[in-house]
Amino acid sequence: MIDKKKVLLSFIVSFLPVFMILVFGPAEIFFANVTEFDFLYGEFAGYMAVVFLIFLMIFTVLLSWLPEKIYEIALSVLFVIAAAGYLQVMFFNKNLDLLGVNPDGYHVPLMQGIWNLIIWMAVLVAVIMLSVWKKEIWKKVLLYLSMLLVGMQAVALVSLLVTAPEEAYERAKVDDRLWGKDQYTVSADKNIIVFVLDYFSSLYLQQMMAVYPDGADCLHDFTYYSNADCTYYGTFPSLAHMLTGGEVDTTVSNSEWCRDIWDNDLTEQFYQELHANQYKVNVYTTDFDVLTVGNGCAILRDKVSNITDEPREVEVDTGLLLKTLTKMSCYRMAPDLLKTQFYTNVSEYSLIVQDMGQGIAHTNSDFFAALQDEGLKEDDSSNYFIFQHLIGTHEFNTDEHGKYQEKTSVEETARGCMTIMEKYLDELKRLGVYDDATIIITADHGGDWKEDMQVIYFIKQPGEVHDASPVTNAPISHCDLLPTVAQMAGMDHTKYGKSIYDFQQDEQRERTIWVRTKDPDYPEDVYYCYTYTGDILALITQIDAGPTAIQEMYEPYY
Repeated sequence: MIDKKKVLLSFIVSFLPVFMILVFGPAEIFFANVTEFDFLYGEFAGYMAVVFLIFLMIFTVLLSWLPEKIYEIALSVLFVIAAAGYLQVMFFNKNLDLLGVNPDGYHVPLMQGIWNLIIWMAVLVAVIMLSVWKKEIWKKVLLYLSMLLVGMQAVALVSLLVTAPEEAYERAKVDDRLWGKDQYTVSADKNIIVFVLDYFSSLYLQQMMAVYPDGADCLHDFTYYSNADCTYYGTFPSLAHMLTGGEVDTTVSNSEWCRDIWDNDLTEQFYQELHANQYKVNVYTTDFDVLTVGNGCAILRDKVSNITDEPREVEVDTGLLLKTLTKMSCYRMAPDLLKTQFYTNVSEYSLIVQDMGQGIAHTNSDFFAALQDEGLKEDDSSNYFIFQHLIGTHEFNTDEHGKYQEKTSVEETARGCMTIMEKYLDELKRLGVYDDATIIITADHGGDWKEDMQVIYFIKQPGEVHDASPVTNAPISHCDLLPTVAQMAGMDHTKYGKSIYDFQQDEQRERTIWVRTKDPDYPEDVYYCYTYTGDILALITQIDAGPTAIQEMYEPYY
């Protein structure tokens, strides 16, 4: 005979964690980061509801048929997962990276993780002991607390649904966007090609070379700058700075700053001159909002060539979408020591929505697969300035052969990036345009540890040939990129600053790196500015001493 009270308690207690993990958690993550996602709530809400009901029924039935003692333990565990998970989200999580921007994943000090786990275990032991000593009270605690927590989160969910911005429910009609129509096309004449491998620090290169001594042999014709500063830590504002030379202005909003640096006279002049020298400018990144910050690609229209107003056709992988959000929901709820098991990298989000037309390949493996399938083709109608942004070592999910593989090492991921570079260079050679090309391989920024804040920087000039890559410690930075491109394009580069060739071996130069971070003394995000003269050792010394200046941001980027 069915025990209706047992079924009811099983249903209500099961409802809480399943609702938290499969419904409320994904919704809260989605609405909190809606401007960062390329999918809509309606594209997974129905599927999410069905999955929720299935799991709810499964848990309810299984619990109801368990023997009494096992039932009490299982119900206690299920309740504690939800209740302690709620406490974790509300009180214990500190500055969680929900968008997977840190390739090293989630880390906490060991003692913090141990104390956090002790709290979880204490709650579990208390609930189980209550079931043994005061069974009726135990039932009431589980029943009423479960109902209370469900009620609180249900009200919060309704609030999220009602107050959500329009872009949560309707894909914005974008007049202009970057597209990948010519991503595998180069000029039959002159090419300036800049590869930006995200997060690829100079330290990562050293680590790769220790495991793969021949890892960078394909770059033997390139000069390696071992003392390269990225100026800004973070894809924002680094990409926009690299393509405009514009310094960050912390006194205005991010969108106003971005509009100013793209519209100023010097930026206008640079791209006008580049076009006058018959250069087509193609910029390939799926992170185009870091270039425009809410202004849309219209502000790039007279500067960047690969812009279209053709409507997007997309395909949403609903299963992967819900899996990813559920995984991040578990990540938020899990105790500190278990969070690494649920951490989700940024490319896992990017795989959810695929352009059915000519989208831009951004992940390493996607770019490499298309490069292998299609090869490169040439265009004899103009010169090309190509700015190609790939995920690089931002995520450790590329094997040494350039293929996708989960949880690879930093060394293997870096080696995979070099495999991709080698294939691209081989294609340039096949077309006969390699020798006359200027090619730069660098990163938008390095890591967030003091030892790996500098970036890789390889450059090959037209006609440059070596048996092995020369190395120089000339103190360069991304402030020098536009002048370098101008010089390589035959323009008067001095009006835009100094090129990397204006700096010499062992030269001393004062540089500043801006690191976006949080500071308890400031309400908004801040930049820690570290000014140093010398190499990475001088930078480490300055970081240990503390920032030379702190710039409060007008508004945070995330």
